[in-house]
Amino acid sequence: DRKFLLCLVSPAGLGCFPGVPAVPGGLLELKSMIEKVTGKNAVKNYGFYGCYCGWGGHGTPKDGTDWCCRMHDRCYGLLEEKHCAIRTQSYDYRFTQDLVICEHDSFCPVRLCACDRKLVYCLRRNLWSYNRLYQYYPNFLC
Repeated sequence: DRKFLLCLVSPAGLGCFPGVPAVPGGLLELKSMIEKVTGKNAVKNYGFYGCYCGWGGHGTPKDGTDWCCRMHDRCYGLLEEKHCAIRTQSYDYRFTQDLVICEHDSFCPVRLCACDRKLVYCLRRNLWSYNRLYQYYPNFLC
């Protein structure tokens, strides 16, 4: 279910599904982090990429970029096991000299930021293999 990221692309930016917040938790931070580190539009390029980028995921990752998103899903899963509210938790970070620095905070925000930081560095390492054929990949093929 990718409703959360769909809300980011609505023209008014206010949400596109009733009852779903426009930008829950750290999605704004993640979007910003992806764009700063990769130079790509987060929603357009990664919101629906492959089998794992975007909300949810299953099947076999399609390439290195998709493997990054699978790793990110697992990182979030571990945080959920520790009762972190990954859908509503925000965090603070700085971007300095091409580095993402997670600000000191409590357990969940710092680790959520760390999951996102690992993702964006992985996405950057895999820019060379980004395949536009997977940009809006249908879930039923996963």
